[in-house]
Amino acid sequence: MKRLIASTLFLSLVSLGFHACKNEPKIDQADLLGRWELREGFRNEQKSEDLAGLFFEFFGDGKMITNMSGSTAEAEYELKKQMLLQRGGDMDADYQIETLNDTSLTLIATLREINFRFVLGKSIQVN
Repeated sequence: MKRLIASTLFLSLVSLGFHACKNEPKIDQADLLGRWELREGFRNEQKSEDLAGLFFEFFGDGKMITNMSGSTAEAEYELKKQMLLQRGGDMDADYQIETLNDTSLTLIATLREINFRFVLGKSIQVN
């Protein structure tokens, strides 16, 4: 009897897990394209002025430019579910995409054992 209850509970949890994964909104690369500039930056949950001037710029060919490491560098990126994977350039980094819409992008990352949260705004290019 205990085994039946445990099996039923296990299957219910697995089913719930699959259902939760299906509900994750898919990040579309087109929504990410363009230049994003820092509005607010947090280091270990404390607002940090040291991050001022931070930007990310994403291109359709899987390339990006950022000054995350302190100097402007080109890297490659890939989207996997709610993750933005930065590879090459000055450093590799994995960012969780917390929010993404037309005007706002929020990224969360742990870099060198420090927790970061970047609230970015879409830059409007004027020609």
